[in-house]
Order: sequence, then structure tokens, then C-alpha cells
Amino acid sequence: MKGFELYCKKSEDGRRNITYLSNLPVLNILLDQGQVRMTRYIASTCYNNRARTYMGLERTPFTVSEEKNIFTVIGKNILAFMTGSSSTTTYAVGCLSRPSPYKNIKAQDGTCAGIGCCQVALTPNTSYDEIYFNKATTSNGIRGGMQCGYAVVMEADKFEFRTEYLTTSAFWDEHKGEVPVILNWAVGNETCDISKKDSASYACRSSNSECTDSTSRHGYLCNCSKGYLGNPYLPGGCKDIDECVVNIPPPCPGHCINTQGGFHCPNSSHSGTVILAVGLSITVVMLVIAITCSYLVRERRKLANIKEKYFRKHGGMLLLEQISKGQGTAFTIFAEAELMEATDQFDDKNVLGRGGHGTVYKGTLKNGTAVAIKRCISMTDEQQRKEFGKEMLILSQVNHKNIVKLLGCCLEVEVPMLVYEFIPNGTLFQFIHGINGCHSTPFSTRLRIAHESALALDYLHSCASPPILHGDVKSSNILLDDNYSAKVSDFGASIVAPADESQFVTLVQGTCGYLDPEYMQTCQLTDKSDVYSFGVVLLELITGKKALSLNGPESERNLSMRFLCALKEGKLMDVIDDHVKGEENVGLLEEVADLARQCLEMAGENRPAMRDVAERLDRLRKVMQHPWMQRDPEEMESLLGVREPSVPGVEMVSTTFLTMEKSVGLLEFGR
Repeated sequence: MKGFELYCKKSEDGRRNITYLSNLPVLNILLDQGQVRMTRYIASTCYNNRARTYMGLERTPFTVSEEKNIFTVIGKNILAFMTGSSSTTTYAVGCLSRPSPYKNIKAQDGTCAGIGCCQVALTPNTSYDEIYFNKATTSNGIRGGMQCGYAVVMEADKFEFRTEYLTTSAFWDEHKGEVPVILNWAVGNETCDISKKDSASYACRSSNSECTDSTSRHGYLCNCSKGYLGNPYLPGGCKDIDECVVNIPPPCPGHCINTQGGFHCPNSSHSGTVILAVGLSITVVMLVIAITCSYLVRERRKLANIKEKYFRKHGGMLLLEQISKGQGTAFTIFAEAELMEATDQFDDKNVLGRGGHGTVYKGTLKNGTAVAIKRCISMTDEQQRKEFGKEMLILSQVNHKNIVKLLGCCLEVEVPMLVYEFIPNGTLFQFIHGINGCHSTPFSTRLRIAHESALALDYLHSCASPPILHGDVKSSNILLDDNYSAKVSDFGASIVAPADESQFVTLVQGTCGYLDPEYMQTCQLTDKSDVYSFGVVLLELITGKKALSLNGPESERNLSMRFLCALKEGKLMDVIDDHVKGEENVGLLEEVADLARQCLEMAGENRPAMRDVAERLDRLRKVMQHPWMQRDPEEMESLLGVREPSVPGVEMVSTTFLTMEKSVGLLEFGR
């Protein structure tokens, strides 16, 4: 048949035979699809390769398949075109591959999206004939290792980009300068109905063949009829398929008889038995599937009931009611599945920290928001469970720039989980006592962190409604953001101050080294307990030492005791961090030390209120910003004010206590 002549020819190296169809090298022919897989040359900018290639499809019945192929350009600053034409128009398909303008965006293996590699789909019903490079934007590779560029139309499924193609000749070497391409073909230019009228030129020669109009171009294709297989373009080319042999399982339950183009299942004495056996097998399988599905549905309902039970037990209905009234618009109740997905099933690689009462994980919500998820160990008090939702709603309304925002919680689990905003730079404890520590951090930064932490605690004590006691102030509960600004955290462990001050906790909570000694004696947690703990944090900042160290002499294990002894003996500078000592800082260090001493008073009534502490630190920061005041005692005294701590009757914030019924569980829960 004209245009479809096949012949063999030796390769240029004489090592293999190559089949040619219409003077084009053929890999294989797809008769039923009307396609053929051939090889075409790669266009290359390398000094010793061809920079322009021709498809060579003129005066042939073949066109490039736009569905199976894609135009691909590889290299840096490479612009290439592939020209083609239809019956009325000439086309040019272009693709520009360029390096990334950003250092953090680079070419990646398997990605061909414009950086180092680009691809363009082909236009249907177009005859492409030439591939070439744009010389104005493309620099030819030269001898000596310069990078090469490539342009090619090839079978899309056979290409996967690798970054080594940009710096080596790997792409050329792998394909030996040629790539596979799928070409469409069809017989003649007429439809089946017209072609059948001319029996001499009609190509479907097999008697068991059918004609179908080509969908990719003018002309038609021949295929073997159903039940036959072979070459429909040859007389007798379509052979009968023995369905009784090739089909697995056999098409008949009993004996199978092959016929021309089909098969026959005769009646037999065993057919009833076979049908019964098949029917019973199907019934058993369906029964097993039904039982399994029923079990899964029951278990799913059981799990849903358990989750609803926990949700109600933890005050979820009250929380939903308050949110619906607009009292917690920024608060979200998360499903357990959301937090599981956000933390990759609570994978250990996402652990930010572990404590005696729970583990904190880093997670990423579906909207891309990074969060910290606290998964606590236990919650035993029944009253605490009922009030949990209400307490969380109150805490969620805390809004201060130096307090970590509580975004929501998950109530459908045995122990609720808390979801906070994610703060990236770790804790103040790590900042002070980590591998590098804060030794090189200037005194002004330490003073700022102390002031910001004091502002946060003052907000909880004085501005929150109702007031909130933190209950576990320590350096590991103060986080640092990108700008190393302080963010007080774990106030989800805190408790709303009760109205009845006669109620108190019966179990001491907190962290050794930071515990208020008065609280340990009376089991009455007040706002002055937070003041004492903050005083210890203040000492950590100016001394660089831990609140409690089990190494060294017993007299030096407790930082607050060591500090008070040094202060009493007039040896303050012996415990101050060497990196903040300096003639210009001595006066300010003494002021900070005196403030810490007031916070560490044994009797809570003799300690200043958190607001007084914050105002004192603010004045110290202003003095540091205007160092000439340190040289004028009168101006400095005027700015700093008196040193005496606040006394009962003068403080604006009243001392408050925790309720035993509502509070002890939450205090333990949030640690």
C-alpha cells in the first residue's frame, strides 16, 4: 500500500537491523490505534550536535500525535520553536527554559515547569516539520564544558526531567541523539463509506475486518471484528480467537465450544451442580461482606458515641452555645482527626517539648497555619471536666501581644487537647541555659524580655475579666518570637480567680525552684504567688543561672536563696552574669536586683503587685535609653520612684485564691 512500505536496513555502525516505514525508522506499529512509534533526532545547542532538526513527515501519511507527544526544551536561557502548518495557517510553538531568578527556587528532578525545563502541548490537526533555536536568546555550548540546551518533540510518557541534564550530556547520551515519538496515520483522505465503493483501493482486505473513520486526521482505519485478532490489511489477516482457551476463568461454567468470532456453552449434566456451587460461593462471599460492613458501621457508631460523650462531659455543649452567641468568635473547636492530620498522627518528629503533665507537638492546619498542640496526660476531677469548656472560652478571650494566643481545643477525646499559636524561637529557658546560652545578649534585651513578661502577667491579673492567675510562671513557660519578644505561655494551665476567697487548693502545684514558699505552707495560690515566681525568672535573666541546680554545693542549688545570701553579704556582683557587668550597668543592675528581692519576700503581702513590677521595669528601660540620667542621682530617683514594695491597702488588685472544686484539676492539666 502506497506510503506504508516496510523495509529493513543496517544501522550506521552495522551492528543492528532497523525497520523503516516510509523512510522513517520504526520501533513498533499499533495497528488497532492507527499509530506508529518512531525515533526522531534531538536538536541541541552543543558545539558538535545538530541545532536544527526536521521531522521529515512531508509527503507521508503520518502526523505527530498531539495526545501522546509533547514539545520539550531543556537548558538555561534556551528558547526553541517547532513550526507546523494546517490547511490554511502556519504555526510556531515556542518554549523558553530559563534559570530561576530566586536562589531558593531551583530546578528539581521530575519537575518541568519553566526552570531548567519547559514543555508545551501540541496543537491538534497540525503537521509539524521543523525544530530550531532562537539565536538571540540562546548561547551555543562551546568546547570546554559549557552547558548545552536541547529541544525535542517526544512521547510524553517516556520523559522525566533530571537536573543533571542541565550540566552534563546525560540526556543526549541516554537517547543516543534520538527519542521516541508517536505518529498518527490513516489510510487515504476519504471516509469509510466513500472508500468502500472503490474495492481496488479499499485497504480493509480481511473478510473479518471493520472500517472506522480516523479521529485524528482525514482517512480511515481498519480493525479486526470482535472475536478476531490479526492484521486487517491483509487477506485472511484477522484470525479467530479461541475464547475457551485464552479467557481465564473460562466463559462457560461447564464445557466450552469455540465458534468463529465467539463461543458456545452447551447444556450438560454438571451445569446445574456448577451453577449451584457458584451461587453458594457468591452467597457466602456476600454474607461475609455484609457481616464485615455491619461490624465496621457498628464500630464507627460506637466511636462516634464515645466522642460525643467526651464532648458533652468536657462542657462542649456550653462552649458551643457561648460561641454561637458571639462570645468566642476567635475560638475553634477542633476535631480529633484534624489534629491527627496536622501532626502526622502525633509523630515524634513533631514534638516540641515534653513535661510531667503532657507533650507539645508542632502541627500545620489545612489552611497552612502553624500551631502548637498540647496533648495532656490526665484530668481526674469531674467538676473540672464540666467546667473545662467554659474556662477555655474565658481564656481564649485573653488578647495581649505578650501572651500566646489560645486558638482552640479538642473535646472529643478522653483528655482535651489545647491548640495555641506557634512561636518559633523556643523558650526563655533554652535562650538562657541552652548550648550557646544568652551570655552575649546585652542587658537591654534581657531587661526588655523581663518587662514584656511582666506586662503579660499584669494583664492576666488586672485586665482580664475575670482575673486569671497563671500558677506556673517559669522561664520555660515564656516563649520568644521571631523578634525575641516575650510571649507568656501555658496560661491554659491557669485558673480564673474565684469570687469566694475562702476556698483553696489542697495539693501544691508548680515547679521546684519557682514555688512561692507561702503557697507551699498555706496551699493558697494568689496573684502574689505569680509575683514570686516572676522574681526567680528575673534572677535567671541577670545571673544566667538556673532556678534549681542539683550540681554543686547545697548552698548554691537554689538560685533565690543563693541570691538573697549574696545580697545580704554585699556580694551581689558575685552572682551577676559577667556579660552584663559593667560600670554603666551597675546602678541598673542594683535596681533590678532590688526589685527581684521585693518579689522574693517570704510574705506575699510584702511583695509588689505585678502592675508595680511592670511599671518599675518600664522606668528602668527608660533610664537605660537615656544613660545621662544615671549620672544625675536626682533625675534617676525621680524617674524610678521609691523602692518600697506595695503594701495591703495600697494595691489596686486584690489577693485571690483558687477553688478546690473548680481549679486544682485545670492547674494540673495545663502543665
